[in-house]
Amino acid sequence: MTVYYSMKQILRSPLKSILFLLLAGVSAFLLALGGSLWEINRTMLEEFEDIFMTVGTVEQKIDHVETGRHWDAKDGYYYTQWGAYGERIPSSVLDFEGAGYILEAKQRPNFGALVDQKAASSPYMFTVVEATPLESGRADESFPMRAERVLAGDEFELKEGDIFYICDHYLEEARSFEAGTTYIMMLNSSVGWVHGSRVEHIAPEDYVQEFFPMNSVASHQYTMEGERVYDAVAEAEDEYDMDIVTEDFYETERGKRWLEIAKTRDYLFHTVPVIPVDRTELLMPFYWKDAQITKGRDITEEEYAQGKPVCLISSGLAMLLRKEIGDRLTLPLYCADYTPTLFERGMWVESILNAEGKAYPIFDEQEYEIVGIYTTTSVINNGYELCDNQAIIPWNAIPENSWKDNIAGMWYMTGANTSFQIPNGTIEDFMAAWEKQGVEGLELRFYDNGYSNLKNGIESRKLMSVIFLASGCVLAVMILCFFANLFITGQRQRIAVERLLGRTKRQCAVSLLTGFLLLAVLGAGAGSAAGWMATDRAVKATEETTEFDTSFSNAVIAQADPDEADLSAAEQNHGPEMAAAAGIGIFLAAVLISFGFLRQELRKEPLRILGELEE
Repeated sequence: MTVYYSMKQILRSPLKSILFLLLAGVSAFLLALGGSLWEINRTMLEEFEDIFMTVGTVEQKIDHVETGRHWDAKDGYYYTQWGAYGERIPSSVLDFEGAGYILEAKQRPNFGALVDQKAASSPYMFTVVEATPLESGRADESFPMRAERVLAGDEFELKEGDIFYICDHYLEEARSFEAGTTYIMMLNSSVGWVHGSRVEHIAPEDYVQEFFPMNSVASHQYTMEGERVYDAVAEAEDEYDMDIVTEDFYETERGKRWLEIAKTRDYLFHTVPVIPVDRTELLMPFYWKDAQITKGRDITEEEYAQGKPVCLISSGLAMLLRKEIGDRLTLPLYCADYTPTLFERGMWVESILNAEGKAYPIFDEQEYEIVGIYTTTSVINNGYELCDNQAIIPWNAIPENSWKDNIAGMWYMTGANTSFQIPNGTIEDFMAAWEKQGVEGLELRFYDNGYSNLKNGIESRKLMSVIFLASGCVLAVMILCFFANLFITGQRQRIAVERLLGRTKRQCAVSLLTGFLLLAVLGAGAGSAAGWMATDRAVKATEETTEFDTSFSNAVIAQADPDEADLSAAEQNHGPEMAAAAGIGIFLAAVLISFGFLRQELRKEPLRILGELEE
């Protein structure tokens, strides 16, 4: 009966009741819509942190173009042009305040690890041989030599007593050789086929190969700072001089180096390139999904951080070494090379000798557990590709700078060897801090799979949700205060009469507020349901299409395929929780505000209320 009389009293003012019902619904609608959008944004940001990763790469820019004149024995002079770098910029310039790295920028070398199997190929033979000319003359065309002693090389390539031909094909002034003199040389087989007056007896269709004789025993060792280590032998070398083998030749410094080269000639054929990295996705083929783990698992974040002895290897290397997931792989690391590797041929350095004329010693040797085997799915040669027979290990697994005396090659920073990770959505902050450093000559390129554009949509929804929430809260408080005051103070006489008739304060409160709160429940429920259903449309209205290659200062933000990057928030499964919370919030606010107004009236004596009404 109390509910009946309370509703009857409310319905005596139908216009006021309907207006309150509608306005309560509007405020609930705004709160439900704003709350749902806020929750969607929060959920999406959490998911994006797991899905998206912002990686930056660093590349030193070409400083100028150079033109070179070259000699070819068949065609004469020809000219080429190439982009040349200026002074090498060290990776230390990327360590600056405000960078906010998750994983700091490092220029990665390739470590050379010796294995028993032949793991690399080459178009060159690199045969070390003592040879004597069949006649005196200049090697300006194919020049006959006899192999007196093969110090290093396979028998099917060349054996003692074989006649072979050399040619200074690319030297403007060909070298002269004396009959009866024994020379030592390393043969490069990439020149071409024999030609000239001395080989007229050889039919062209026989395709007899000629060789370019190399005579360098110089070291190409570098410091961590990129400076070449001084080598007195290298300083004294002349490309036109050929070493002559005498009785005591191998007691000389150059002779000892030739023996060392011969002893270690097969090193590079048995070298596996090993990349140290802080996260697999910092290698761009993995980030782009051009390389994917097909067996086992990735190296975990904890394993990277703690430098655990685990590794990933290519499917080609796994086949070559006959390794499977869980097997152990010993990697004796003997050299570090910062120059780009050859995709199909592996790791090749200028010289296997250090500045002391010795082969680089092993600087670290550990046994690694193979946790994953990956396969390269793309055959595009873009400078970022991994070698066929590649191993990947945690950077922290190698003692810091333990390779400082074993650097066999140095190069500039490129996108393939220098990368870093920053928090999603902080590219602008990073670049603002970078611009303050004033470093010229580097191009920074960012990859975030479209996060930057998706974030714009999220920010739009965030602003919309804040506006809706603020509007809903303000409107709800104003409406409840106004109508609570209107409904309660308008029934002061009823309060006084019921109190004089013996009703308790609690009974009066129930009688007065039941209808008011019931209207609040109906309005809040309807508005919350409408706000929940309208959320999808509001989300779609703020969705944006991902764009490509957005320029940003001296950085480039490269993004993923729109079909992959555009994660529609409208498709996210958002529940009615926030809408229900908005409705419950409106109801609780109605209870608190109405009880606050009613309490003020119930504190007064009934006679005092009647007296105030008469006045």
